[in-house]
Amino acid sequence: MALFKRFKKQKLKMDDCEHLSTLGDDPDAWIGLDDDELKQVLSVKFIEYGATQDGSRIAGLFALYRHAIARLDVAERQAMLTEFSEMIEQHEGLGHMGLMMFLAADTDPGIRSSAALSLSVLFDPEDGDELAGPRFVIHTLVHQDGGAPGQGAALGGVLLLGDKRIMPLLAEVWDELSEETQLEMTAAKSGFVSEGMVEFWLDRLEAGCSEAVFGSAVAAIAKMPVIAQVPFVVDVERLLPAYAGGEPMKLLRRTSFADYLDKIRPRLKALDQKESKPKVIPRIFQFWKDPEAFRGMVG
Repeated sequence: MALFKRFKKQKLKMDDCEHLSTLGDDPDAWIGLDDDELKQVLSVKFIEYGATQDGSRIAGLFALYRHAIARLDVAERQAMLTEFSEMIEQHEGLGHMGLMMFLAADTDPGIRSSAALSLSVLFDPEDGDELAGPRFVIHTLVHQDGGAPGQGAALGGVLLLGDKRIMPLLAEVWDELSEETQLEMTAAKSGFVSEGMVEFWLDRLEAGCSEAVFGSAVAAIAKMPVIAQVPFVVDVERLLPAYAGGEPMKLLRRTSFADYLDKIRPRLKALDQKESKPKVIPRIFQFWKDPEAFRGMVG
């Protein structure tokens, strides 16, 4: 929250905020701002749009953010995203739509992925629909994103939630995605192995996909236990929205890699029998049998 602490520390008056807001509306003034001033202006405009959801502000906010992309490196923009997300959670979802500038306007796949994950869990529920956030993010990315760079990474951010309730939402739009987007989704990785992610990719393999996506999805499954931070496959439910009160993630079940491999073995063998040579399914058996032997060798 350092960005917002600066506002508190400096005790900015209304006139200060109005001045920053005016600067944010004047593209000719942006080039004269130093990086810290630019961040302050972005903060004010973010808060304005997030609080009002005034559609007339979107074009100006996105133009300002695109200017910021050319000025601020990925680490600085990621820090802003983290700070804004923390602020939104503390204020129980107020201003969550401001995260759209990171999701829709940024060009870095990592930032788009993080923004998709954050907006999915911070979206204000509609009519009691716990999945309103993931549903909105997926719909926006598929139907309004236009296949922009990082679309697959952003959808991968939703996938990383690992919650089985969300996977059907991704499955519904899978066939609408380009091969490039599908391949980019396979790059999504996490420090924990979730049943939801494994089953999502197994479902895609069984339903049929291009040769390139097939190989990349197999590699995604194979690498999961190798890069995992804990030696278990977990079944989890996310608290949606994240500020609803309670633990952010409910652990439903955890299973050792060996036991989970036994569980999915019939599905893998069926895929292996249908696969033409050279076969890649055996990599899953190899990596899952002894993850430690491959740790540090895959990214």
